[in-house]
Amino acid sequence: MVRKWQLKEKARDLRKKGLSYKEIIQKVPVCKSTISLWCRDIELTDKQLARIGSLYDRQCKGARANQLKRQKEIKQIKKEAKKEINTLGYHSFKIAGAMLYWAEGSKSNGVAVTNSDPELIRFMMKWFRKICKISNERFKAHLHLHTGLNEEKAKKHWSKITKIPLKQFGKSYFKKEGTGHRKNKLYNGTLRIYIGSEDLRHKILGWIEKIHHI
Repeated sequence: MVRKWQLKEKARDLRKKGLSYKEIIQKVPVCKSTISLWCRDIELTDKQLARIGSLYDRQCKGARANQLKRQKEIKQIKKEAKKEINTLGYHSFKIAGAMLYWAEGSKSNGVAVTNSDPELIRFMMKWFRKICKISNERFKAHLHLHTGLNEEKAKKHWSKITKIPLKQFGKSYFKKEGTGHRKNKLYNGTLRIYIGSEDLRHKILGWIEKIHHI
C-alpha cells in the first residue's frame, strides 16, 4: 500500500523536474488541489515554465480544434435533419401549432400563449393569423418584466416581432427582485398574447383532443 507521504514525495519530485500539475496527476492518483498544495513552494526554471506554457497553448489549441470540429458536426446534423422536414402545408402547420398550444397555451379564460422565446411567439402569431383567422385588432399583449427593466424598449421589441400595435399592449406586470429562483434576467421579459374568445379556445382544445387520440 502506497502511503500518502510517498505520493507527496513523488509529486514533488516530478514537479521539480518541470512537469505540469496535469501531467503529475496522471502519475500520482490525487486531486489537482492536493498537488498544488504539496508543490506550491517549488520554483520552476524559466525553461520549465516555458515548456508548461507551450504545453498549455497546445492543449488550448487542441480544445479549440475539437470545438470547431464539433460545431461542424452539429451544423451537418442540422442540415441533414432539415431535409427530413418538408415545407409545412396547411394541415401540418395546423397540427404543429395545436401541439405548441397544448404545451404553452392557456386552457381556460380565452386563448393565450405566454413565452419568452421570440421564435416561438413569431410562430404562434403566424398560426393565429393563418389557421385561426384572427384579425390584428383582436390581439392583446401583456409583458411580465423584472423590476428595473425598460418597459418601453421591451414593448417595442415584442411589437416588432408580433406586429401587434403598441396601443394594444395592456398593463405590464413587474416581478420584484428576490422572488422566484431565476438568476438570469430576461431583458425583454416574457410576453403574453391574449385573444378573448371562448369559442376559439374550445375549437383549439378540440383539435388537441383529436390529435392525442390518434
